[in-house]
Amino acid sequence: MKRTVVFMSMALTLTMMSCTPSVIGTWVDPNSSSNEDMGFTLYKDGSASSINMGYTDFKNWEKKGNLLILKGFNSGTVKQDFSDTMKIEKLTDAELTLSQNNYSLTYKRK
Repeated sequence: MKRTVVFMSMALTLTMMSCTPSVIGTWVDPNSSSNEDMGFTLYKDGSASSINMGYTDFKNWEKKGNLLILKGFNSGTVKQDFSDTMKIEKLTDAELTLSQNNYSLTYKRK
């Protein structure tokens, strides 16, 4: 009986873990005013890349709890490394909503 309870607990935990959507993938802004997709790709190895983001060049990312930290380089007028920490408000297989300083943006998985 004890083994059955332990097994069921482990199976339930593994099932819940496998159902949690991942931030890994390509995310684009469906409301972009550009004719091209704008967004970013988060790779499994922790690297990241920008998609049509002008002077913003993402290099890597990490997830800490409900925070997504994107790091990269701004090649605009003021050339500098940056790190943006955003709260993950919503994460599904199809959508990712990030917020920062009372502003939020919802991305669609591509």
